[in-house]
Amino acid sequence: MSKQPLRQRQWEQALVDAYYDYRWRQVFQPLYDDFQRWAAGELTHADLDQAVHQTHKKTQELYRLFSEKREWLARAIQLDEDWYREWVKDHPAPTQAGK
Repeated sequence: MSKQPLRQRQWEQALVDAYYDYRWRQVFQPLYDDFQRWAAGELTHADLDQAVHQTHKKTQELYRLFSEKREWLARAIQLDEDWYREWVKDHPAPTQAGK
């Protein structure tokens, strides 16, 4: 069982949840756009098949990433400095006081 304070665990989970949404949108938005282009006749079936294949590879990478433990993942997410800097402005980390 984790010895982290509850507020820290909740903050980490909020961080992971937000980053999860951000990364999955990065993966699926281009595929969505490709489906729209395919529906409009701008892409061939082969083009769309390739897009689906590439997206599948990316989903496997994300699945592996988000299968890590929350504490490790929260630290790793902070390495995506641009995204983290923006997110943490509205979601400051809890202080260590009261430990």
